[in-house]
Amino acid sequence: MTAWTDLSLSPEMLKLIEEAGYKTPSPVQAQSIPFVMEGLDVLVSSQTGSGKTASFVIPVVERFKGKNGTYILALSPTREIAQQTGAVFEAFGKPLGLRTVVCIGGASIPVEKEALASSPHIIVATPGRLCDHLERGNVWLDFIQCLVFDEADRMLEMGFAKQIEIITEQIPKERQTLMFSATFAPRVEKLARSVMKNPKEVTIEKSETSTPKIEQSLLWLYEEKKMGALLRLAQEEPGTIIVFAKSKERVYQVWRSLHGKKDDVTYIHSDLNQEQREAAVAEFKSGRFRILVATDVMGRGIDVDDVAHVVNYDVPREAEDYIHRIGRTGRRGKSGHATTFAIPVKDEQGIRAIERLRGITSPAQREPTDNRGQREQQRDYQRGPRKDQPRQDNQQPRPANANRGPRPGAKPAHTPKQPAPPLVLTLKPKVEAAPVVTEKKTGGFVGWIKKLFK
Repeated sequence: MTAWTDLSLSPEMLKLIEEAGYKTPSPVQAQSIPFVMEGLDVLVSSQTGSGKTASFVIPVVERFKGKNGTYILALSPTREIAQQTGAVFEAFGKPLGLRTVVCIGGASIPVEKEALASSPHIIVATPGRLCDHLERGNVWLDFIQCLVFDEADRMLEMGFAKQIEIITEQIPKERQTLMFSATFAPRVEKLARSVMKNPKEVTIEKSETSTPKIEQSLLWLYEEKKMGALLRLAQEEPGTIIVFAKSKERVYQVWRSLHGKKDDVTYIHSDLNQEQREAAVAEFKSGRFRILVATDVMGRGIDVDDVAHVVNYDVPREAEDYIHRIGRTGRRGKSGHATTFAIPVKDEQGIRAIERLRGITSPAQREPTDNRGQREQQRDYQRGPRKDQPRQDNQQPRPANANRGPRPGAKPAHTPKQPAPPLVLTLKPKVEAAPVVTEKKTGGFVGWIKKLFK
């Protein structure tokens, strides 16, 4: 196993690494840092939670310590991720005499302009905000010697290709370029070919970045049962919880429902201004709030080491977002839990996509039922309760444009004959509400789920 002392780092840097709590280099750190220290271009593919940020911050700071001038530019897809990256640069760079400026949307342009005029050693920015400063003449990139693309795939997904082109045209051709991405998608490879020179490629296999200390559970239930299940989970789980929802409107809806019964819940989404976002995250980190409801993009900027439980209130639209979500727990050797709420029929395609991404196959378990039972179950999903069934107090009417799912009587999903052991625990779909946990069941929320569907 590689040790930090094997990576040609100075005693000062080794001390900072020890103070930061990094015991041994992760696979991506052990493989990337030597190339970065040599000044080579490096193209890295590794999943979230693998230690990518430290794998470029540590060697870049080590290379440029003691120099004067703006030599390092790191681009991040979102303001939250930029702030997180800036904080890591500050932690390792400031003790060694390097100053960092973070430029992000929502912050004061005059304040950023003044900071840029002081010639910081490191600029961390989102592409859009940096282009604003370039247009205003607030910054020059003529002396940049190291360009970092953090989460390049996400930047391209968010439509920053044009801004990236504008920025790279302002930077000297003779430079070091580091690119980090969750995958080597075709558009990432195309970008790499246009901005890098003979890069060293580092690919960390999924088995190396997987999170074996995260116990993952999947609960099949209908929309109107989700809030009740979330409240039970919050009662059973004494630690901190991050709840992921699919949109900012959904985040507010979930927060409002929780807030009516609990006073230790807050939320974060893109409609909040920068000050409000920072306050929400700070109070979550400090323990003032135990539950945080967030969207995918906002949640990826949250860097908290002791999140006990991640709840996917909605199945993510993209399978890779599942990896990013659950990566908020089980960090730095700690254990964690992740629970996903999935609607029968509607979310099955999304669950299968997650399983394919993880390289596993999970049996599509179903309750034994005849065709009539199948039709009853699908009709309940499509239309809600029949007229002769009273609506629950907490049950909301389905939106008119909601996904109706397949036609009644459709054939059930194919069941593999010899599935591999799943990482995601695919459980039996249940139409009825889950029973309330009694005092005799003390195995925790996840244990309750497992016992319920044995």
